[in-house]
Amino acid sequence: MEIRLASKIGFCYGVERAYEKALELAKKNKNVYIYGDLVHNNSVKDELVSKNINFFYSLNDLPENSKEAICIIRAHGIPKKDKNFLKNNFKSVVDLTCPIVEKVFNYAYNMQKKGFFIVAYGKKDHAEMIGLKGNIDEKKIEILKNAKSFKYNKLCIITQTTMDYNNFKDFASQIAKLSEYNELVVKDTICYETKIREKEAKDIAIWSEFVIIIGGKHSSNTRKLYEISKKYNNNSIHIDSVKELLYIDFSRIKKIGILTGTSTPNKSIKEVIEFLRRGF
Repeated sequence: MEIRLASKIGFCYGVERAYEKALELAKKNKNVYIYGDLVHNNSVKDELVSKNINFFYSLNDLPENSKEAICIIRAHGIPKKDKNFLKNNFKSVVDLTCPIVEKVFNYAYNMQKKGFFIVAYGKKDHAEMIGLKGNIDEKKIEILKNAKSFKYNKLCIITQTTMDYNNFKDFASQIAKLSEYNELVVKDTICYETKIREKEAKDIAIWSEFVIIIGGKHSSNTRKLYEISKKYNNNSIHIDSVKELLYIDFSRIKKIGILTGTSTPNKSIKEVIEFLRRGF
């Protein structure tokens, strides 16, 4: 059996940064909490919990010892008002928003200051998009996946950092055709590493007889890789754990491709490779 591993696997820079910093803080401090999931991966969450890092999911249900604790802001970012609330209720707040995501927030903010209405291609209930909306003027942005017409003097189209590039291009093209405006700016704000992983997903799917995509079931970028792979290779599977491979017959498969989301830990990848190499 030949195994082809994508060149970009495991944590991306933003996730690696947030994960390592969280572990560093836990070593030096007794009470460390994360508001929401640091990333969308259950095994990562379990690992953090094992290091005495706890989670809370509502500003209406803060930890009882919040005034003596450190709060970590997840890689996806959060609304500005939520961040200010946390600062007023925790001993300290450490913002681990991915720098690439932060750059998108700042870009949208500056474009609004120049008079642009923001159209964001993304999932309105995704943590990153909630963070984006909460860091700019909420009245001057709309987040959507299906194109529609807009009528503004200045229109700026951006995208969630983990969306598919080709789909974004189609979306922006449709908005441009349907809308009325005097000035239009289309800004590709997809993470560069996401684009690399997308291209590899296609290449590996075409090469492989079977493709395994490893990552959290709630991870947007992992699901996207699965969708791309499935398009070119029907024998594609999205797994969260190596346990999901136990009942698959690999005996006749000679070429297996492996892709991972940007929040997939190396431990999960090693477990899958070891499982395949030892003959299931």
